[in-house]
Amino acid sequence: MSRAVDEAIASNLPFDQVYRTVGPGGALKWIHAMGRVLRGDKGEPRQFDGITLDITDRVQAQQRVRGFADAAPAMLWVTEADGFCSFLSRGWTSFTGQSETAGLGYGWLEMVHPDDRAQAGARFQAANARREAFSLEHRLKHGNGQWRWVIDAGNPRWGPAGEFLGFAGSVTDIHDRYVAEQALRKSRERYVRLLGAIDEGFCVVQVLMVDGQPADYRFIETNATFERQTGLHEPLGRTALELVPGLERWWIETYGDVALTGVARRFTHGSRAMGRWFDVFASPIGERDELQVAILFRDVSQQVEAERRLLEADRRKDEFLATLAHELRNPLAPIRSGAELLRSMGDNPTQLRCAEIIGRQAGHLARMVDDLMDASRISRGKLELRLAPLALQDVVRAAVENATEALGAGRHPLSVDVPPQPVRVLGDEVRLVQVLLNLLTNAARYSAEGRPVAVRLEVQPPVALLHVRDEGVGIAPEQLQRVFDMFWQGGAESERSSGGLGIGLSLVQRLTELHGGTVEVRSRGLGLGSEFSVRLPLAAAAPVPGPSQQGGAATLQPRRVLVVDDNRDAADLLAQVLRVMGYEVFTAYDGVEGVAQAQALAPDAVVLDLGMPRLDGWGACRAIRAGAQDQRIVLVALSGWGQAADLERTREAGFDRHLVKPLLPSDLVAVLEEVFQEREQGATAGRPEPPPESVAPR
Repeated sequence: MSRAVDEAIASNLPFDQVYRTVGPGGALKWIHAMGRVLRGDKGEPRQFDGITLDITDRVQAQQRVRGFADAAPAMLWVTEADGFCSFLSRGWTSFTGQSETAGLGYGWLEMVHPDDRAQAGARFQAANARREAFSLEHRLKHGNGQWRWVIDAGNPRWGPAGEFLGFAGSVTDIHDRYVAEQALRKSRERYVRLLGAIDEGFCVVQVLMVDGQPADYRFIETNATFERQTGLHEPLGRTALELVPGLERWWIETYGDVALTGVARRFTHGSRAMGRWFDVFASPIGERDELQVAILFRDVSQQVEAERRLLEADRRKDEFLATLAHELRNPLAPIRSGAELLRSMGDNPTQLRCAEIIGRQAGHLARMVDDLMDASRISRGKLELRLAPLALQDVVRAAVENATEALGAGRHPLSVDVPPQPVRVLGDEVRLVQVLLNLLTNAARYSAEGRPVAVRLEVQPPVALLHVRDEGVGIAPEQLQRVFDMFWQGGAESERSSGGLGIGLSLVQRLTELHGGTVEVRSRGLGLGSEFSVRLPLAAAAPVPGPSQQGGAATLQPRRVLVVDDNRDAADLLAQVLRVMGYEVFTAYDGVEGVAQAQALAPDAVVLDLGMPRLDGWGACRAIRAGAQDQRIVLVALSGWGQAADLERTREAGFDRHLVKPLLPSDLVAVLEEVFQEREQGATAGRPEPPPESVAPR
């Protein structure tokens, strides 16, 4: 204090000091002292006049404000009416490393990025002149030397009389958010440019619901190609039914299903109302409750018309082949009869030789005609198998007998190796004989005279294997994948000189697949022979007679089974196999039809596919359980899914078992009979039902 007084005397300036003193009771007081020096005629100091004010309350209030400002997560500041900064909180110093005193006035501008500094200063001065609130974004230097984006915002301060006092405001670090927003903006720009550049149409629609059902959808985003692909103009903000009043309900339901389930869909479908076909990928987008679907699509009307024409041409080709085969049979009958007559009446060696040649070639032609007809039937889905339990030894025997002429013509020694015990399968004996016969005649055709051919039958549970091996021309590695193609006969002219239409091996593959089997070929290369292997599922072993069946035939109890699968071929074939095994079988081709059939037929068991339209297998199971009069009904899930989560879901739906495709029919029968027996024993003993289990293919 004394030094401040001395300085005021020496400088002849007013005395103005704030200091602390001790008041009554020892309490600290803040004093604001102001005064001036009174001097004599010669300028000598004579007297010191002034006043002292107790400003303890005001100082304490300022300290509380300072404490609040320093504790705030933002950087707080205050300016005066002339724009000079008069206060900076501790947050400023902590963030920038600049001291408060250095930042006061316009010193804070030194911490603003040079590229932003002029604009930031000008905008603040303009707001100060207008006395209006402001908010601006700029880069501010951090204490670690980095530049970070901040928001600098302020509101005007007003005095008791409405006078403008300056601004109070804050500086907030938004760098991370700003960077993320800029990245999102750039991504959005790339997204818009990409969608604008692609040839596919794109749109985002919002599904509109009425009474809980999809009723329409509104276009909320489209790309430039949208109008060209659809022919719809100015779609934004309008609904599908506004643009196409006759639009099929299918489109609304499909996009509604994508939005409600959250499951994307890929499909090709036509709209009669729009006169176009579209290849579409529809995916949910945004939050689930927004019911938005992103749609990427392409007008494929021309391609569909070209597929339709190809299918029509293919259909006409099949009809032609069938007609040709049918018409060729007419002259074959008298030719074969004439050959037999010549053979029976002639004694001239030349005549007998000619009759033998005519008969053999007529038989060869007859087999080609049969192959043509079978190829046509398979292509049109008209070939039906007559399945029955049979021993493959009988198939080998019949095929070898039919191949004797072809093998004998080329003097091919034949070796046959079959097990002594019957190897039983479920199949069409005529068709399986045709499979093996085609392989034998193929081996004879492509083997040099005198080269051996071998047939071998082996059992590798759960399948039987039929092998046909030759030492003929062999197959080049690059041609192995094509030998089963229709009408393909190899790449070299010499390989095609042996005759045939290139149908036989294709029929072998297709007939084998119709029996649930596979065929493969192996060859070490050209000139090294070939081996074809046919793999067929073994038939289920005959049930062991129970106590009540001793002395009688071992047969399954008559049960009523409903097979439900949207794959008609799969459902029909499985039903046919189960009928052969002694069940009374019915079929349905979707979940809704399956529930109705179950209620009408009251079957003993229902085999349900899971992925079906209209109503899936889980929903169908719950509905059947709820409506079944007899709760002992057996419900079996048949699916390609077999993970733990899938098993848990089928268990919760009420299934007794979960079987995984592909599955041998014998495995399904074993599971059905097992559950039937458990049901009967459980009804007697009152024990709980077992949980579902997964049965994988063996």
